[in-house]
Amino acid sequence: MNFLAALLPPPQAGANALDAGTRETLQLLDLPEPWIVVLVVAPALALLVWLGYRGEKLSVGARLTLTFLRACALLLLLGILARPVKVIQREDVQDAIALVLVDDSASMQRKDAYAGDGATRRALAQLDFAEPAQVTRSAVAQRVLERVLAPKLASGGYAAKNFAFGADLEPLGPGASLNARDASTRLGDALLQSLAAHRGRHVTDVIVLSDGRQNAGASLLDAARAASSLGVNVHSIVLGDTRPELNVALELVEAPSSALDGDEIAITVRVVGRGLERGRRGEVRLEEYDPEDPDGRARRVAATAELELSENGERTTLIARAGPANRRTQERRFRVEAAPLAGETALDDNVLEVSVHVSPQKVRVLYVEGYPRWEYRRLALDMLKRADENIQFQAFLLSANPDFRHESSKDLPSLARVPFERKELLDNYDVVILGDVNPFAISPDPSASEEFMKALVEFVERGGGLCAIAGEYDLPRAYVGTPLEAVFPVLFDDAELRSGPSDTRRKYRPRLEDPDHPHEIVRLHSELEVNRELWEEESGLWGMHWFSPVSRAKPGAQVLLRHPRESNSYGAYPLAVAGYYPSGRTLFLAFDETWTFRYHWGPRFHERFWRNAIRWLALGRLRSGDRRYRIELARTSYDLGARVGVEARVLDEDYRPSTAQTQELRWSAPEGQPQDLILTAVEGRPGLFRGSVEPSRTGLHRVWVEQAGERLSGAEFEVVIPSLESADPTPAPAALAELAALTGGVAVDLAHADELVQKALPGGEQRRDPISARLDDIWDHGWTLLVVLAVLSAEWILRKRFELV
Repeated sequence: MNFLAALLPPPQAGANALDAGTRETLQLLDLPEPWIVVLVVAPALALLVWLGYRGEKLSVGARLTLTFLRACALLLLLGILARPVKVIQREDVQDAIALVLVDDSASMQRKDAYAGDGATRRALAQLDFAEPAQVTRSAVAQRVLERVLAPKLASGGYAAKNFAFGADLEPLGPGASLNARDASTRLGDALLQSLAAHRGRHVTDVIVLSDGRQNAGASLLDAARAASSLGVNVHSIVLGDTRPELNVALELVEAPSSALDGDEIAITVRVVGRGLERGRRGEVRLEEYDPEDPDGRARRVAATAELELSENGERTTLIARAGPANRRTQERRFRVEAAPLAGETALDDNVLEVSVHVSPQKVRVLYVEGYPRWEYRRLALDMLKRADENIQFQAFLLSANPDFRHESSKDLPSLARVPFERKELLDNYDVVILGDVNPFAISPDPSASEEFMKALVEFVERGGGLCAIAGEYDLPRAYVGTPLEAVFPVLFDDAELRSGPSDTRRKYRPRLEDPDHPHEIVRLHSELEVNRELWEEESGLWGMHWFSPVSRAKPGAQVLLRHPRESNSYGAYPLAVAGYYPSGRTLFLAFDETWTFRYHWGPRFHERFWRNAIRWLALGRLRSGDRRYRIELARTSYDLGARVGVEARVLDEDYRPSTAQTQELRWSAPEGQPQDLILTAVEGRPGLFRGSVEPSRTGLHRVWVEQAGERLSGAEFEVVIPSLESADPTPAPAALAELAALTGGVAVDLAHADELVQKALPGGEQRRDPISARLDDIWDHGWTLLVVLAVLSAEWILRKRFELV
């Protein structure tokens, strides 16, 4: 049978002549019991009629006519004795109520492949979905509700009450759209609440449109018992691909929101395989594309990886080489795709899109060193002088003579003193490198040294990068108890600092903290095994001898390298630690022998290490263009339906907090039109503005400051399906079938929806509750006497004609 033809409403019947709340019936109030009528009255009546004309000599026709008239007369007499009345009854007529519960949780945003499921694909095609694999479950639910259930319920005389449910139960008015944003599915709660709200009313059926995957709230068993006790049938139409799950899903682990021109882009993903046999392998591909190229001709494969698919998930890092950004947006757009499997049930989680803002600005570096150690010579005299055009630097050597010309890039002047004022640092630099420097020797003026430390703390707070290279004299010992101690990403112990390393004669090679997913600073080679060998094997980089033993990394900081042999009670000593404070970035190096990286390999890996470090440190300042604006988000990922708080820190032209009352931003959803966002000033905190947005769809969202059509500062965040909803997105038809069975309902999938409307919704289920009744005696009328006289007269006349007494 055609799917839609079976569901089309029948033609409307004509209007009832009576008032819908009034009903008239005829009753015999004094009629004896049926057995008396059958066994006594009827035989007695027949005998009496037969005896009346038994001895008369009449023709057959005359006998039958007279017998008939005698019977009618006796029947009329008996009818009058039974007291015939007309009962006029007023009733409260209640239409049958059908509750329709539509799943509006975030899992309904899923798109199912329906590969090999021809029946469901045909059903979707008849609902005017040309591409079933591109349709969300929520869109299917909306179409079924509007085109199938609504007309059927109306034609059957049902009063439909529609509700959307997820975390809460909400009325779904006419024309309302589903959002599919709720972070959980509470079908049991929705069923109990909807029944409670209609207690005492004529609810006959509940119809559930859902994927059936409940993850919170009351159990379906309790809800089924409540519905069954009320005599309500619960029916269901399961939405989604109901075949056993076979799925490969991508989860974004780490991706930079911004980078510098010329940077490699590393994107780490986790690949999860569900419903697969052990040992099954799959391919992940990283592609770079231009969103302004609709035909995809400019798309290129940047990296690929093959790995084993498992339910626990396998991490892999894909690296895209340096390349140009889009000239208009200054972005590089990437697409990570897991190759789909044959018969895969869901394809919408096989693809991730990542956008990386590329800053065209130059990184401005200040390097302050105490004396010309080898680290200074190879960094300031060689690497920074030969750095690419994106790095500018100025160095100051405290031990130099007063007339010494300090090192700098060709297009920058030589420094005459260490910049110690806050405005100097904020205006002119993105990264500050501190060598083995005593902070109190920055200037002969002690107040200038104090100001330098305070200014450097504020510099990092406002997004600047700080690298500290340990030395044998002052750093880190001279910084204990100073304002800068709080900025460093490590904790110091006086006893360990005084004792120093136990053995500086034996060479050591650092151990990577996470060789399978190395931090970009210590990623010297794109191949992970080669990168590990460079750091840890004798065939790699030249080893080191000295290090400064710091106690441990601060909470939230990330250890990049550790000592292979020496340790304390917290484990192996950290050698390289990266951290944040709070918007700026910090790097502590417990060794000063990166210059040895040049042995055997020349400048290649030495320059790669420092370029990586400087670029990473600079991103806190360069990610947003104009340094007077900084947009901050609490997280980079939010659940769908969550409110996203946005903060903007705004400085005026003198780098003082703005005194304005509002700050206008722009924001956009994936492939959406930009919208205005007005932030309001926070009372008592000049320069700080707050507001929020409520995204309505998943994907990458952007917030930015715009002036004269130019984006000055920005931030990005990903909106994802909540973890409860994404943990197991497969439909659960068995749960819905059990719910229907316990309540006497019908459970079907989309391809068999005609069975539900034909079997479970017959129509005509109105309930009539009597209000009042009036009795009219029929015999107490003149026409009753006339009928009796007419029958008796007819018999008398015929008897005279037949000459009977």
